[in-house]
Amino acid sequence: MKQILTLFAIALLLSGCQSGPGTKETDGEKSKTHVMPLSTGRTTPTPPEIVQRGNPSSPQKALVIGNGRYAYSPLRNPVNDAKAMTQKLVDKGFRVTRATNLDQRTMTMVVQAFKKELSDTQEGVALFYFSGHGAQVNGQNYLIPVNNNDIKENNLGQHAVSAQSVLAMMREVNTGMNLLILDACRDDPYQGSQKSNTRGLARMTPPRGALIAFAAAPGQPALDGDGRNGLYTSHLLKALDNAEHKRIEDVFMEIRDPVYKQSNRRQEPWYQATMRTPFCFGGCQ
Repeated sequence: MKQILTLFAIALLLSGCQSGPGTKETDGEKSKTHVMPLSTGRTTPTPPEIVQRGNPSSPQKALVIGNGRYAYSPLRNPVNDAKAMTQKLVDKGFRVTRATNLDQRTMTMVVQAFKKELSDTQEGVALFYFSGHGAQVNGQNYLIPVNNNDIKENNLGQHAVSAQSVLAMMREVNTGMNLLILDACRDDPYQGSQKSNTRGLARMTPPRGALIAFAAAPGQPALDGDGRNGLYTSHLLKALDNAEHKRIEDVFMEIRDPVYKQSNRRQEPWYQATMRTPFCFGGCQ
């Protein structure tokens, strides 16, 4: 298994695999799909998939992750969320790595590959988006991989990916703008989690030059939605349709009230920004 994972990491970094079926070609370049073999163990319900889209030379880089095929408490919409977000970001000039249904080791390796990609740009725009299960313990937020059947509150640090660590990595290698978007507060993220007194994710303070956007306020779960996408992401996608030349703070402000009303006041998105310069999709006028 270690050999397979090593080969996968090399393939991702070198982008040497052939295009997968049904992937759209963008900017004259074939999309690259990397598919891991299906594990015979019970901890990997479905093979992960990694697709790279958009212009490789773009200074705007994004890693989009959607985890839905969980071993425990699967979710219907995160893969759809990831695919839709990828298309929106590619349309807005981003180079996007889309990764879906990742176990913990693969998820960690994909984040490390994103770090390498950002280090080659250094002063660009970095965006990390995650849709799936999330949880917090003692103020630390964790993004849950699909092999969550052995996760407990006391071992999240060993079996999940820290959102704070992802943001710190982005800040370390990219001195430009860093954007963290988490639709990751779904209820009941692992066995026994419903017994916890702490729900949702914890508030995070962005470093200078960053924006953090959460699907729900601290302590609130986020709804998976009745349609094709999660409630928060469905409104984010609509906002991005009309986001050209708008300041990014205004884009996220537009999402708050529609989500709050549609959820019957159960879910209120929030964001916090410490922007050094204005950022607008397509440039600020």
